[in-house]
Amino acid sequence: MTSSKASTRAKKLAGMFGQVDPEALAKQAANEKSTEKSMTTAPTKALQASFASIEKDNLSLREELKKSKVHELDPDLVLASLIPDRMEWTEDDPQFQSLVASMEASGQKLPILVRPHPDVDGAYQLAYGARRNKAAKVLGRKVRAFVEDLSDEQLIVAQGLENNERKNLSFIEQAMYAQALTQAGYSRKVIAESVGVGNETIISKMTAIAGQVPRDICISIGPAPKIGRTRWEAFGQLIEKGTRKASIVEAVRGLPGHEIWTNADSNKRFDLAMRAAEKADKARTANPKPSKTPIQSTTRSYGNIERSSIAMKITINVKSEPKFANFVEERISALITEFENLERGGESNEEV
Repeated sequence: MTSSKASTRAKKLAGMFGQVDPEALAKQAANEKSTEKSMTTAPTKALQASFASIEKDNLSLREELKKSKVHELDPDLVLASLIPDRMEWTEDDPQFQSLVASMEASGQKLPILVRPHPDVDGAYQLAYGARRNKAAKVLGRKVRAFVEDLSDEQLIVAQGLENNERKNLSFIEQAMYAQALTQAGYSRKVIAESVGVGNETIISKMTAIAGQVPRDICISIGPAPKIGRTRWEAFGQLIEKGTRKASIVEAVRGLPGHEIWTNADSNKRFDLAMRAAEKADKARTANPKPSKTPIQSTTRSYGNIERSSIAMKITINVKSEPKFANFVEERISALITEFENLERGGESNEEV
């Protein structure tokens, strides 16, 4: 990120959180930003919404946050967001460890946003800041938070506002989040604002891709921040339209547990999954070698029968067995008549 971009970003964030020092805010956000570039393909870049668009739709919320008092909460009382927007992560995640180290050294400069939990008395529901809350818990500290009365729609849009400003969700995380919001019954407009996509048609494409790839496979691969829409779309279509979908899914699900998979990051895991799917599809679509059965007696060889899944071919050696070849040829019509008679439930004509 260039210094000019960092400055612009700090000003935007300062406009949202008037009480927080903008330089500290930008530094804190930078510590949480992915070290790998997300959404690097052209179609993926098209998914990035302008901050101004979301900013316009959230003026009232931002004005409230400017006036809000920063509370210090017990992180154990901050419960999960309404709909998770990212894949699960562990405490040994390098980015999380970096955040913990930063908060231990400099404190938590960027408050999280919560609302009073609608179902659990005395608890709070997270809008954004799950990692900061977890880091505070690891450090045994209170978590600094804005507490606002938010509707469900305001909560998920605010959740998307933070993620889209930092641009730290991968394509598949955005797609799965959009799918979850769709299944929860939110409008396309709200989903577009939350995910940060200005075009509602793209939301349809994202949810379609998330629907093609089984959820357990997405989770197993991980966020894959360098894999954009084009490659996920190709992967989804291969699974959905492959000639043997079950075999493809089985092949990909068989990868976890192998050392190469265990040692790979999520971008590499996507590549491994794609190759396994392609290999399984090709293996199942390739025509197997026809079986060959000799036509012979104990003393003579007349030819052979080749049979595959789609055809059977009878070959007779006319040069060495011309009489047998003529015999078979003359009997073809009679054999057809006999077969059709048997198929109708009649008896064969032994005198034919």
